Order: sequence, then structure tokens, then C-alpha cells
Amino acid sequence: MQEYIERYCDHFGLKDMIRFDTGISKVEVGKNGEGWNVFAGGRDETPKEEHFDFVVVATGMYGWPPHIPAVRGRETFEGDVYHSANFFDAKVCEGKDVVVIGGGKSAVDNAVSGARLGKSSTLLFRTAHWPVPRYLCNLVPFKWGTYSRFGHFMLPTHFDVTSLAWYLHSVLTPVKWTWWRIVELMFRVQFRLSGDLVPKTRIEHDVFSGGQILNYNFRNMLKEGKVKAIKGSVEKLHPKHVELQDGTKLPCDLLVFGTGFSKSYDLFDRAVQNKLRIDADGIYMHRNVIPPNVPNLAFVGCEVSTFNNILTHALQAEWLARVLDNRIELPERPRMLARIEKMQAWKRSWMPATSARAAILQLHMLKYHDRLVQDMGENHLRKGANKLAEVFAPYSAADYRPIFTAKPEDAPQGKALA
Repeated sequence: MQEYIERYCDHFGLKDMIRFDTGISKVEVGKNGEGWNVFAGGRDETPKEEHFDFVVVATGMYGWPPHIPAVRGRETFEGDVYHSANFFDAKVCEGKDVVVIGGGKSAVDNAVSGARLGKSSTLLFRTAHWPVPRYLCNLVPFKWGTYSRFGHFMLPTHFDVTSLAWYLHSVLTPVKWTWWRIVELMFRVQFRLSGDLVPKTRIEHDVFSGGQILNYNFRNMLKEGKVKAIKGSVEKLHPKHVELQDGTKLPCDLLVFGTGFSKSYDLFDRAVQNKLRIDADGIYMHRNVIPPNVPNLAFVGCEVSTFNNILTHALQAEWLARVLDNRIELPERPRMLARIEKMQAWKRSWMPATSARAAILQLHMLKYHDRLVQDMGENHLRKGANKLAEVFAPYSAADYRPIFTAKPEDAPQGKALA
């Protein structure tokens, strides 16, 4: 992957536009409110101020800082402590009792790594999430059930649909409910879920917070006794073990926190952060790119999460490029805010509460991609004359290739509808 990225940069001449080993210390509004003053420098340099007309934040969805919960007794613990962000080499687990805290994909992967080389490995979780297999019924690729318009129709109804579509969704609610119960049963069988490993949250909701695509390594290791999974919470750390709230003591020489990441917007001063309206569940923006209250600023790839992030980020980047080239006319600010409030209310009415709920789109990505493509003045139906494929075939990056390869002068004029 690294080699591909470097070849890509060489092919398109991007390296001349990149400053490597450069950090940003702060970003301030320019004089008279025009543009931005960016303070940047190398590792051993004093940051220097430079002025730019427009700033795009593209720091990634889950970058920094890692979230490590405060645990009593941390100062007395004699073992090694890692976060999934810096748990690079499983060799550190050799001969050790490993405890991994968390219930997401990273935590599961870390527990598997610990089991391969460690003396013991235990996954400690508070909430079980639905694992999603790479092949449904061990036959059909995952994407056929989720990346299609049929799969999207079976999800909780999107807020941005016509009255007729809303009516059809309402009438077919029992069918959709049954569909997902069958999917849950299928996944329970495939992953041999029982007891505390059976999630309490419906899968059509859970995939918007903790859903994860897994192979069978964890399942097989559980059966073989190479790894344990315990539902519980840490009460206190001791020099050589972890004490749970129910009194259980787990031997521990190496502790891994698979507890996700926090998000920091400290590059901006308090006034800008207030205008961004950073809520407990994230920043709600127009198309998850443009903050209506802060001019000349955009976010690409860091305030959105789907099951095909590479494609989503590429479409965001192309969409923003056309906005900056005046090939997409943005709605007026009041219309942006009205749509944002509608989306916010919709998400908060059913989607699991997380610190990133504003960014979460996951399997609703097809609807999101449709909106970006329609804003560009392009046809959002990408399968051509094959109507069956349009409904049932999975969408992929290849379906959008003409959008990225078209010359700017050939691209249609667009308008971002509220």
C-alpha cells in the first residue's frame, strides 16, 4: 500500500506540493477576518506564520489523541500499557498475560495478537457488538448485502427521502424487521455467538456504532481456549493483575486499551471552535464538509465515516474541488442550517449515542454518495441500463471512475441542494 501511494504521488506530480515532516501548531483567522494564518514548522523548528485563503482539514476520522480511560491503581501497575494506536508488534506479548480492554474491531484484533504469542489473552468488554462476516452464509461477499440499493432500502429510513418512499418504508417495516432478525440469526451461527457475546442492540442499529467486519480467528481461538472474553469493567489495577468490579482478578503483564480515540480541535482558538458548534456527538456540517458558520474552511475525510471510506473521501475531495472552482453553487446559509438540523434530529432519534454520531454514515453511504454526485450535476444512478444491477449489485469505486477522470472543462455545472 505504501508503495502504491508513492507511485501515485510520482505519477501525478504531488510530491512537489507536499511538505514532509511538518507540523501545524495553530490556525488563526486572518487579519480583518480574511483567510487563515497557519503556524507550521519542522520537528526542530519554531513554527512560522503563513497566510492562506482557504484551509482544508484532512486529518482523518480517528487520528489523535487516543482515548485511554482513567483507571484506579494505574500508578502501581508494573506491566506494560499500550493503546491499539501504538500496539504495533505482537512480539511484546511473548510469555506474558495479556488483557485487552474494549469491544470494537481493534480490541478483538489485539486480543487475537496477544493470544498468538502471549501466555494468555483476555478480551474485557462492556458491550458486545455484532461481528459481520466477510462472506454471508460463507458464500456471498459482504458487499452484495450492504453496498447495494436494496441493502440501503432495508436500513432505518433516511431522512432525505420523498413522501412516497417514506410511505413505502413505513408499510414494509415488518418485512425489514424480519430481514434483520434473520441476518442476526445467520451471524450468530457463523460466529457461534452465545451468552454475553450476543449483542443486545439490533444489528441494523449496531452497525452505526460498533459493527465490525471480522474473520473467524477470534471465534476459533475462543473455542480452542486460546483467548477468553469476559463482559465486565475494571475496578482497579494492581501491580500484577486487573481487578474487575465483580471481584474477578485477571493476571496481567501487558494491558492494551482498544478504547478508540478522542478528537481535538485545539488548532483553532475558542472563538472558532464555538462557531463550529462542537456538540457531544460531533460537528454537524453541510455534506459533512462545510461548516456554515466558519467561512473558507472545509473538512475532508475527518468528519465522515462509511464502510467504504476511501471512495467517500475521494468523492468529498472532488465535490470540494468543484465548489472551489465555482462549478458547484452552495445553498444559502439558512438553508444549510435547516438541513443540518433535520439530519441532526434524525440521527439523534435512533442512532446509538457516540462522540462521533455526527460523522457516522456507515451503510447509509450510498445515499450520501448520491447527494455528492447530484450536487456535481452528475447522474447518481451509475449502473447504466441494467436496472437489476442498479437495485441489487454492489456499488464500488469503479462506478464513479468517469467523475474522477473527466477534464474540468467537460464536467457539468452543479448546484448543492439543501
